[in-house]
Amino acid sequence: MKSISLKFVLVLLAVFMLQFNHASAASAKSTLNVGETLAKGQMLSSPSGRFNLVMQNDGNLVLYRDAGIPMWDTNTDGDVFRYYDTFLGREFQRYPEALTLLPNTLRVTDPSKGIVFWTADVKGWSNAHYKGNVPAGLIGDSLVVQDDGNVVLYATGKGPVWASNTGGY
Repeated sequence: MKSISLKFVLVLLAVFMLQFNHASAASAKSTLNVGETLAKGQMLSSPSGRFNLVMQNDGNLVLYRDAGIPMWDTNTDGDVFRYYDTFLGREFQRYPEALTLLPNTLRVTDPSKGIVFWTADVKGWSNAHYKGNVPAGLIGDSLVVQDDGNVVLYATGKGPVWASNTGGY
């Protein structure tokens, strides 16, 4: 009787775990909107779940494909900003903590002090993409992790503003 009960419990546990994993993948967020942040340990996933943009605990923002192959990153792992507070008479250190999306600005920052460690070159990318004829009012407001492996900052109703240029998978 004990072996039947144990088997039943193990089967129920396995079914529960399958449902939990499926629900997690189905509810993963693929878009970051203006005013939102992606904090350490959080990620955006493509709708298929194949691509993940992860704000790592080391401060680096990394795009992974196929469960762990890095494709692109901000190279902010290990970055540190040191400053000396003359009033307190000691040095402080700040680290990259989050990806923040502001209107037309995508950056890795320490939100508590506003220190910027990486900024997407929105102007340069847009000029190259639109061959110098950037549409008027092109303001990025939505960052999307796409199923082709590209991470794109879009201006709603107008088109792309910046991309990681990692599409094609």
